Amino acid sequence: MTTATKFQLLILCALLSACAYGQQTPTKTTKPESAAETAKVNEAIATVKSGDFFPAQLETIAAAGAVEAIPTLKEQFARSHDWLTKAKLASALVRLGGDQDDICWDFLAKQATLAVESDAPDFMNLDPRAKTSAGPSPEFTAWANAHKLDPQEAGGDAMYWFPGKIMLLASTGDGRAIPLLRQGLLSPNHQIEYVSALGLAELQDKDSIPLILLACKIAPEAIAPAIAESLVYFDDPEAQKAVDAYVPKERARILREGKTAGRKSPFQSSFQ
Repeated sequence: MTTATKFQLLILCALLSACAYGQQTPTKTTKPESAAETAKVNEAIATVKSGDFFPAQLETIAAAGAVEAIPTLKEQFARSHDWLTKAKLASALVRLGGDQDDICWDFLAKQATLAVESDAPDFMNLDPRAKTSAGPSPEFTAWANAHKLDPQEAGGDAMYWFPGKIMLLASTGDGRAIPLLRQGLLSPNHQIEYVSALGLAELQDKDSIPLILLACKIAPEAIAPAIAESLVYFDDPEAQKAVDAYVPKERARILREGKTAGRKSPFQSSFQ
């Protein structure tokens, strides 16, 4: 398994840990088209109202555009003390337009800011001369020691939770995320850089294409292909030229075919 493949598997873990619990990646909002789908949405709303629910039910509600669930989601957001559950509720409320006072957005932005402002380097060992890519890398260990942190415990934030926080912000589809995502492209943690690039593609921010191209140019050789995958989702000649330059031919073909088939969400397609 190549370093690049291991890198993307770690990002997949971040997606599953911070955004999933058995659900699929965020999808575009679409109204239920059948009685069965409507029943599923109603069941999800009732489950959330009970207080004993999983993030998968929140995704069902948000993807269906079920605005009737907004009061229930707000109630659970106010009650929740777990940051991940609270973030998923906040993300759903922003997507549904139920965050008129910006409390949910501010919560998501605060979490993402913690990630993009972190100066922690990669937990993985990206040195091709190293015997193993498993972390903590020497750079990460030195950073953790300097901050009086346990390298393994701090590695959980760097590998999983920080990328997940950025995903939750970007998956709202709200353009206010763009400045933070651009800042994420400058992170010394390439997992954050990768997820930020996907987020900018999710938001179709074409003005960020030059920034993503620059990130690919200066990233380690093993990481540049992963960052460049975000460029598949831009209908832009320079972006597509960079895909051909950085992304392995077969991988690029799979992503482009997925986009053509309807998997137009970078978060959805990049982990197929």
